[in-house]
Amino acid sequence: MKKIISSLFYTALVAIAMSSCQKGEVIQDVNSLSIGSYVTLVTAGNNIIDATNLAGSKASVSVKEYGSAQEKLVVYVTKAPQTNDRTKWKKIKEYTNNGGTYNLEVSGQEIATALGASPSPGETYVIYNQVITKDGRSFDVANTLPDLATVSQYNLRLTWNAVVVCPFVPTQATGTYLITKDPWDGAYGSLGAPVSIVATAGRAVATFLFPVAENPGKNPVTITVNPSTGAATVARQTYGSYGGSYDNMTCEGTGFYFSCTGLVDLNLLHKFANGSNEGTYAISLKKR
Repeated sequence: MKKIISSLFYTALVAIAMSSCQKGEVIQDVNSLSIGSYVTLVTAGNNIIDATNLAGSKASVSVKEYGSAQEKLVVYVTKAPQTNDRTKWKKIKEYTNNGGTYNLEVSGQEIATALGASPSPGETYVIYNQVITKDGRSFDVANTLPDLATVSQYNLRLTWNAVVVCPFVPTQATGTYLITKDPWDGAYGSLGAPVSIVATAGRAVATFLFPVAENPGKNPVTITVNPSTGAATVARQTYGSYGGSYDNMTCEGTGFYFSCTGLVDLNLLHKFANGSNEGTYAISLKKR
């Protein structure tokens, strides 16, 4: 098995070298190709950036060199989604190779400085690792065959992500919100309707999240919130009725609750009282 995996690595490195060749070059013998270079994952660290503490919160990952000897690793960033257009990458910093392992850390402030704009809760940033070899060649996701990233034996880590969040603060979260998105019953008048929310530690109670719904079964909806990240969960619960088979409807799902910006975004699965699905719909609220 060890021999097979080693062969796979060699094939990957040759493929990387081939993918970095310029248009018009003709390689007649695979043995004449130089060996490519990349970094593999050692340890996946934190990927959360606190929007309220950009300087103090850091995304991190540990990687190590593989293939041709590396001089350094250059770290770039863009706002998601990922792009292979290097002209859109913004440089954050460089790491000199010291023993083959790079312990990478990128703070929220470094991302803000590189891009010229402060990250906001709910945003994701793609960080790019570009390898510079001792003989001056460069390898990154833009000139590496995309299929290599899907083969688990290679364990490439040429990109990684940082997700921006903010802690859930009950005093910030409590208040009146307006519904800004609601394809479920928005057509019936709920868009712009006020929703009262009372928050405690890790918990927010919304009265009424679906204002068009009526009795029987009309109830507030309880949202459980991760205090550190704002990740929100709605356990299945009855919220109200629309008449006929739509009586005692329930909702459940996930999303986020960013009290620092007064934004709530949820994707909720609606079910009939008998448990059959009606579909998943987004709902968004903004604090007034």
